[in-house]
Amino acid sequence: MGPEELAIIMSPQFINATFRAGEDWYYGMLERTQEANRLAQHRHSFEVANARYAVVNHQLLHDAREQNAKWKAFANDLVRKHDDYAVLARRLLDEEIAGRKAETNAKRAVEQQLADEKSRSADKDNEIAQLKQDWNWFSNTLDTTHAALTAEQQKVAALQAENEKLRATLSAAESDRQRLHEDNAAFLSAADHFEQKCKDLKSDLTRSQQVLHEEEAEHLNLSHDLRDASLVNEALSSAPLLALSLMEQTHALWAAQGKPSMMEHSLGSHYRVDGHPLTVREYLWFATLMREMAAHHVPDHLVSAHCPVAQRGDFLTRPVTIQEKRPD
Repeated sequence: MGPEELAIIMSPQFINATFRAGEDWYYGMLERTQEANRLAQHRHSFEVANARYAVVNHQLLHDAREQNAKWKAFANDLVRKHDDYAVLARRLLDEEIAGRKAETNAKRAVEQQLADEKSRSADKDNEIAQLKQDWNWFSNTLDTTHAALTAEQQKVAALQAENEKLRATLSAAESDRQRLHEDNAAFLSAADHFEQKCKDLKSDLTRSQQVLHEEEAEHLNLSHDLRDASLVNEALSSAPLLALSLMEQTHALWAAQGKPSMMEHSLGSHYRVDGHPLTVREYLWFATLMREMAAHHVPDHLVSAHCPVAQRGDFLTRPVTIQEKRPD
């Protein structure tokens, strides 16, 4: 539907004409209905009125169908025109968008080309500036090289003069070297003699240190033996009184029980190292002495020497068994 059709449809004249046609149709239908009602009121002309009513009703239905068909055709025409207008508008919009895109792409291409030209121009400017810098550097390097060459020539002349001096010095040094060689031979001979004396002194020192270590070890052993002997003497000094007190307590216990003294009875649980059983008196003595030696930290070999009993490990904790009769 084009703009002209829309303008016609939306115009006041078209709208008023449409409303007037609707009103005419409505009032005509109302008038025919009233006519049918009047005819129906007359009983004597019922058949005529009925026939006319049927005709009017048929006419109304026919008119309504025609009007409905007209309105439907009109609405379909409006829809078709609207669809045509939408297609046209869409096509025009697509063409406008495509044109704008093409214009934008062309503008971007021109801008990109301009940027590339600027970049190439900047690169060329940089190359020219770099060439200028390289030329300045080469010129400065050439001047520096020329100055260095002049200085080197002066150094060569100075080195030649210095070389002459070195030759004279080298000749004198050769004479000194010969003299030093002779002195060195004499020094080496004296050094060999001194080294031999050092070896002899070192050997004497080693022997002296060995003797000293042996004497220190012997002194340490004697010191330990003296300390152990002192500990044994302390234990032997305190053990008799304790053993005597223990024996007296044992006598008193037996007397309180009405038993005779069993000090000389043999034990069935404790023996000497030679296998003979200990007497009660010997057991009390050795038990007291072993406790005192343990209290004074007497070495184990001295405890064994002064307490010659069998199974000394559990001697003090082993239950005591006294034989009732003395051995014959």
